[in-house]
Amino acid sequence: MADPKYENLPGIAYDQPDVYETGDLPEADQPEPFEEEENESIEQLHLSVKDSFNKFKGKFLTGNVDFSDRLSRKTRIGYRAGEWELAAEGEPETALERYNRLRCEFSELLEQVTEQRDKATESEKDEHIKLAAHINSTKKLLEELKLEEGEQIDPKAEKLKLHKLEQAAGVRDEEAFRKLQIATGEATLCGAAATLAARAALLRPAELAAADARLAALLANLDTLRAALKPANPELEAKVNELHKLLQQVDGVSHAEILERIEALEALHNHAKNFGKSLAELETLQSTVASGVHNNKELLQGVQEVFAHNVDNLHKEIRKLDERISKLAAA
Repeated sequence: MADPKYENLPGIAYDQPDVYETGDLPEADQPEPFEEEENESIEQLHLSVKDSFNKFKGKFLTGNVDFSDRLSRKTRIGYRAGEWELAAEGEPETALERYNRLRCEFSELLEQVTEQRDKATESEKDEHIKLAAHINSTKKLLEELKLEEGEQIDPKAEKLKLHKLEQAAGVRDEEAFRKLQIATGEATLCGAAATLAARAALLRPAELAAADARLAALLANLDTLRAALKPANPELEAKVNELHKLLQQVDGVSHAEILERIEALEALHNHAKNFGKSLAELETLQSTVASGVHNNKELLQGVQEVFAHNVDNLHKEIRKLDERISKLAAA
């Protein structure tokens, strides 16, 4: 029942409890929200229970296999796994590790050849079938060794099998295999065989015809490029060659040395600039003086002509005066 002091207030529900409880935990017991930080160095795996269930749905274990934790006198038997570890990079391989590696490589090579056979044309399928049969026979010889079972091995029989395997694989010694690796650029026998098969495919008539056509087109383009690169201006070509030789001479000089030399020659360049200005002024003055000398020379020539004319007139007047004096003296 509501408190009596709220009796006359509007909006009061008298038929409902005053306190309402929730089903959540108290604040002290509630889990704190956790947000994972996104980091590229941390790989986050998203697992799906439904996908895992569908993956193994309808599949059962057969044989004497027991994964339960029950106590019994007999030892529990789970999956049996063989030793398929490979040697780390830079470490020597044991005989068993090399044997397992060769088995893996032959299996991968057989799968690769089978896939190529399915994608190949009718004319190429025969080659892939022969190659697959050859690889399969070599793989069977390798599996007959049975090194993983740890049984006693007859040295003579195994030596004979090894000789057959070498004949089938074409490997006689480590030196020959090393040469094969250098020639093909592959570290494994599977990769070397694939590389050799690809190179052999290039020697087919259709591939050779296409390569010949491409080579002819390339030679034509090369001739066109050579004709386009011929210099139209021999003088420009000579200047370019001279500049190229100059660049080759200063190729070994660093930029710091060139900058230091330029700064050292700055004063000389300024002096040469001032000398050029003075020389230009001197040339201007020289031209002015030369013009004045030429004018004076013309004036002097005019004065000389006038003076010569006056001297002639004076001589004439003197002769006339002498004639008059002579006449007066005779009279």
